[in-house]
Amino acid sequence: MIRSLSPVWLIAAQLAAAWFLIAAPSARAARFVVLDQKAPEELAEITRLYIDGSLVATVRLDAATTEARIPVSVPDSPGRQGGAHDYALCGQITFRNQTGGREIHEVSGQGELPDPDGRAFDALGARDFTLFYLADPTDRDAVHIEPGHSLFCQAPIS
Repeated sequence: MIRSLSPVWLIAAQLAAAWFLIAAPSARAARFVVLDQKAPEELAEITRLYIDGSLVATVRLDAATTEARIPVSVPDSPGRQGGAHDYALCGQITFRNQTGGREIHEVSGQGELPDPDGRAFDALGARDFTLFYLADPTDRDAVHIEPGHSLFCQAPIS
């Protein structure tokens, strides 16, 4: 048997839901740019950029397309505080090894962008294609890099 709620209870439930949405911490919306450039030793690169767990861009770089400028617009994120947003970079780098053969490396990295609004970040690789991260060339404190590979990028095991 289904009972209908009285109007008083319905109004109280709506007010409680509205209070929760207003009182819940929220990460501020942000607009920023990520620049990804193919390194000279790379034959090709595929990069996926995730912000707060959502895929925002997939970029393919090769001899014809050597860089990509990725505009990112992130909405308010309920449940997160301040202006910080998490990021993950997942990539596949193809290069020619010492014997002349093609070699593919899976790379990834993750971190936090404490206040990304209005910034320009570079997607960078280091340590012989084992470290992949974002950096603001004008402010080294603009990104908090988490050590190691991103678990977010690992393929599911079946």
